[in-house]
Parts: sequence; C-alpha cells; structure tokens
Amino acid sequence: MAVLRSIKLTLLLAALAVAGTAGESGEIRSNHIRSKLQVIDDVGTSTSSSRPKSLIDAAEEFIDFEADLLKRRLQKTVDTTERCNTWCKLKQSLGLTIIGLLLICVSPCLMWKNEGRHVKELRRIDFCKNKAVVIDNSEFPTDEDTGELVHFVGQVSVDDDALDLKSGALNISSPLTKALVIKRTCSIYQKFEQSAQQTKNDMIGAGQTTTTTFSIKEDWTPMGPRGPLEHFPNDSNSRGIWDELVSEAGPSDAAAAPTALNLPPNLPPEMAALLQQVDLNQSPHCVSVSKSAHVGGFGLSSDIIMTENAVFQSNWMQVPAELIPDHIESLPELRKDRYGNLTTVEEGDQPSNGDVMIKFEYIADGFDASFIVQQVLLDADPEAGVPELKFGVDKQNVHDEKCCGKITDDLGVIWMVRAGRHDLKEMISMAKEDEKNITKILRILCWILLVAGWMMLFSIFTTLLSTLPLLGALGGAAFFIVSLIVGTVCCCAVTAVAYFRYRPLITSIILAIAGGIAGIIIWRLDDANEASIQPTMAPVFAPKFLMEPEELPLESY
Repeated sequence: MAVLRSIKLTLLLAALAVAGTAGESGEIRSNHIRSKLQVIDDVGTSTSSSRPKSLIDAAEEFIDFEADLLKRRLQKTVDTTERCNTWCKLKQSLGLTIIGLLLICVSPCLMWKNEGRHVKELRRIDFCKNKAVVIDNSEFPTDEDTGELVHFVGQVSVDDDALDLKSGALNISSPLTKALVIKRTCSIYQKFEQSAQQTKNDMIGAGQTTTTTFSIKEDWTPMGPRGPLEHFPNDSNSRGIWDELVSEAGPSDAAAAPTALNLPPNLPPEMAALLQQVDLNQSPHCVSVSKSAHVGGFGLSSDIIMTENAVFQSNWMQVPAELIPDHIESLPELRKDRYGNLTTVEEGDQPSNGDVMIKFEYIADGFDASFIVQQVLLDADPEAGVPELKFGVDKQNVHDEKCCGKITDDLGVIWMVRAGRHDLKEMISMAKEDEKNITKILRILCWILLVAGWMMLFSIFTTLLSTLPLLGALGGAAFFIVSLIVGTVCCCAVTAVAYFRYRPLITSIILAIAGGIAGIIIWRLDDANEASIQPTMAPVFAPKFLMEPEELPLESY
C-alpha cells in the first residue's frame, strides 16, 4: 500500500506539471488545477498526521480524473462494422442494374454532345484566326477597332497606384505599391475526421463485412471553425478568437456565404477549401483589387482580374514583413511570426486546437498577358473598379454566316486570355491543342461511363455467381471482358455516327475513298477467285503420225 501511495503521489506531481496544457476542448484547466493545489496546501499545512487520508483522497481523485482524461485523449480511433448478407447484396445489385441502365442511355447522349461541342469550338477558333485584328502596339488603340475582335499583347501595370485592404484592425500598416491584388486569408487549426475502410468477403455466399476506422487529424483550414465530430463526442473544436477576428474585420461585402459542397471524405482541408472556393469577401477574409490595372491603353476591370485566376492570380507572394503590424491592441493574443504572419501560436510551439493564423499575400504587376477579345469603349468609374481609360475589353458574341450569308450560326462567346507574350498564330495553335485535349478526355470519360454501365447492368449476375468461391472471380472477370467489348463497340459506333453528323463533307470523302479502295480489293479478289475455280483442260496429244519419224525408201542407183 505504501508503494501504491508513493506511485500515486508521483503521478500526482507529474499530472500537476502538465496540467496547464490545453485540454480536449482547447481550454486551459487552470481553475481545476488551482482547486486541487488548494486542497494539497490545506493538507500540507497540517502539523500532525491526523488528516493523512484527505491528502490520499485528493491525490486519488485527481489521478482518476487525469487517467480518465488521458484515456479519452488516447482514444484516437473508432471502428464501426457493417454487415451485408447475400440478400442485402442482391438488393444493392438491383440498384446498380438500374444505375447501369441509366448510364447506358445517358453516355451516348454525352458522346454526341461532345462531338458537336468540339466542332463548334473549332469553328469559333477559326473565326478568331480569320477575323481578329492584330494591334501591334497596345499602348495606342484606335477608335476604328471599337466593337471588333482584337489581339494585343502587353504588360499588366498599375502605374504608381498603392493598394490597401479594407480599413480595420486587421489591415496592413501602410498601402502596398505595385500590387495588382492583395488578400488576407485567416485559417484556424481544427480537428477533422478521417476514415479508412476494410472489406472482407464471406467464404460461402455473397455476404460482405465492412469495417470503417475513424481517426482524428488536425490541420489548418480557412473555412472557419468546424462543427462537432460525429464519431468522437468527447472531442470538440474550439473557436479560439475566430469570432473576435470576424468582429474586427467588419461586415462582409457579400450578402451570404456560398453553400458548402458535399465533398468526398478524407480530403485535405486546403484542397477542400480550394474546391469549395473560399469566399475572400466573407469576414475575416478580405481581398482588394487595384482600380488602375491596365494593359497598355486597355483598362482591366476587377471582374476580369478576379475571374481569370490562371492569368492574374497565379504567382502569390508574401506581403513584406515590415508592412505587417507587430501586434494589435484589440487582439493581444496575436503576434507576428518570423514569416510575417499573425498567429496565436507561440514561437517554437506546436499549434493547438483553436489557434489562428492570418496570411497577407499579394500579386505584383509587371507580367505579360495576351488577349483575343472585343475592344469596347470604357466608362471610367474608379469607384466601381473601372480605370480611367478610354478603351476596355469584353467578351464578343460570334455569329458565323453560312450559305453565302443566308444562314447564321451562333458560335457563342469568344474570350481568350493567356499569361505571357503570344502572337495570334501561337494563341490559335494553343487554343486548338487545348480543345483537342479536352475532347479526348471527355471521350475517355464517356467510354468509362459506358463500360461501367454495362458492368453494372450485369451486377446481379456477378452477385449470384459470387456465392460460389471459384465461379465468383471467374464470372466477374468474364462479365468485365464482355462489358469492355460491348462498351467499346457502342462508343465507337456512336462516335462514328456523330462524326458523320457534324462533319458530313469530311466523312463523305473518307467513305468515298474507303469505298473505292474496298471496291478495288473486292474486284481483284473476285478475279482471283474466278481464275482459281475455272476448270483445267485435259492435255491434247498430237497425232501419232506426226510424232513418229517418216521412213523414206532407199533407192539404188
């Protein structure tokens, strides 16, 4: 018993040493520690051994509390098991059969639409090639090109304009020059559930047992505080000072936050935020675009810069550290780290649940961009983000004429913007190459959907065969081969018919050439066949008197 008491006291001292760390909810348990210390102090001041039991009781109570808390902390995984017997698998296969039938019906329609879209895009690109007016010097656009499709190349510039974020405590200390875009992104350290599945098939029958293991992962996310963890009720996410950040950042520019998408599980938080497109206009985030952006004599509005991310927002850089405030009086928890970020994480410490981090990034001007757009007159409105220039750019709706102008076809909108310096020929070539790649990818996806549809259509048979150990694998492989063949044949047939529909002239020429070659081959084969089946005449022997030498009589003299 004495040894046990000494171990408990040792554990008590160790627990008191680490008791100031953040608990499972991210809050400091200082009040609980002080209450325990007060009990120990009261017991320790006793000069006699009349109350030794109180010290042991307090130690045991505190150790039990810490042991229970430690047990909950170590509970990092939760397993759930789902059992699906043969009848359950048959019902699932029936649903897959219906889905497969729908895919078989929908995939050919998508293939047809893809071929039509491809032809339309190529016609649009050819229209740009033939109709675009090349402006050699983008610094001096002319009035005569207003309303026309133009191509120009230039350097994106904001001149001497200085850019700043929305006023507030979370702003930079002074405006930043030569900045096209500047943004503030706030992230919070949160807990996320991750899952991993293991499936075990029954030896006899089509039953299946699925074991799902849930675990906790902590990471930074700009999506704000997360909700409760479904499979870990004893773990929760702390909001930290997020609400204070929202208050200091001021009201949001947008009316409402975008609806969250149902993303696949186990995605990293940064990737999930990228797919959901974090609204930088929602507090405590913030974004600001220069109102003086232009390329030569063409002004660039804020909408163009924000929508063309690949061109204007591909090279984010950290705002210089000297422009970041060292501390914020209304948020004393924040400090500036060595990277120029504001964070609640102390130097050298690991982030804990509820910590926040604020990044300031910007896009510098001075890079090149190429355009094939419509030249329009620009109504200068700096307050609305329209620079004080005469000309601007816009999308052009194209109508192509056919049959000597008697028929017009709407080709949609032309809008080509690329980073770097590219002449008209290069931009047309790059656009065609991109379109070919997109068409190939869509064809492959449609083919995969069609093969998957046929495989799902046969799922009920594969489920029945899976009741037998050997026939299940062989039957699944056989049906996969059949689905692959049938799906490929259907895909080629639909693509060929769609190609003939949208390219009748080219297809007619190809068919005529193929028909001529086939006719020549068939004709030559028929001649060879007739020659092979013609009866061979029996040899005719010459008359015998012609073959035997004639005996001449000998005359005597």
